[in-house]
Amino acid sequence: MAGRGTKWRIAACEAVLRGEQTVTCFGKTGNVTAWLTAEQIADPKSAIKKFQAQLPPQKTPATAQPPKEPIPPKDTAYKPKGDVCFIIANGESRRGFDLNKLKNRGYIMGMNVLPLREDFWPDALISVDIATVKYICERDVPDQLEMWSYPRGGVKDPRVKRIEKDWGWSSGPTATRIALEYKKFQTIYILGMDFFGLTPNGQVGGEKDGRKLNNMYKGTDRYRKANSDRTYFGNWLNQMLHNTTTHSNCNFYHVVLENQKSPNKLAQKTNWIDITYNVFEEHLQKMPKKSP
Repeated sequence: MAGRGTKWRIAACEAVLRGEQTVTCFGKTGNVTAWLTAEQIADPKSAIKKFQAQLPPQKTPATAQPPKEPIPPKDTAYKPKGDVCFIIANGESRRGFDLNKLKNRGYIMGMNVLPLREDFWPDALISVDIATVKYICERDVPDQLEMWSYPRGGVKDPRVKRIEKDWGWSSGPTATRIALEYKKFQTIYILGMDFFGLTPNGQVGGEKDGRKLNNMYKGTDRYRKANSDRTYFGNWLNQMLHNTTTHSNCNFYHVVLENQKSPNKLAQKTNWIDITYNVFEEHLQKMPKKSP
């Protein structure tokens, strides 16, 4: 075994330092003189350093990764609790879905420039960035729908409804919290809240491979360039974890593409349910149509 003799000599040096004449190593005992010269016995501290330098480097044990909590089974069937609320975020996973299918099926909440870019007018619009709020108000959007923002001094337009307290959250989680705490919904469908960026081939990626900006409106007014890096999603994740934890009686149906997944911490929540667009279409067909 490589280094066995060196380990005997190190043990012999340690025995000399303890004032002993015998050494025990690998379950056997012998005299220190069998392993050390007179010079080494006279200066065991120097000798032990030389012997230790001869040993092969120790392999660093792999750090044990804490086991991930299992994702509980989810019931994806249509089982609404009261009226339904739809929250439309602006991630690219919803590209190609006709938002008009949501009309008269429930209460619709959008974000930022949705009506200006897609000519789709939700029941309520949420925007938290002061410059974006001003941009929207200058185009008289609050005349046509209910608009919400934080009670920040930079927003002067009286048409904007103010949240009582500035939570300091992003638009998507803020919209969700308004739906929960102001509108009292217990069944929420969330579209376009992708968390992760895009892969080089334009697909919604995961935590590691989704590196490019994921936004329907990238490259337009008030948005970053199309080739920008992704926005950090940790804040959104923590804010949505707060929503799901403090409102455990609400079901959050997260509408995703076939191979798209939610962040693991959210997926572990029993009331956070990923459903594909095909399943979502089935839910829509079962929803009673309301009068406009």
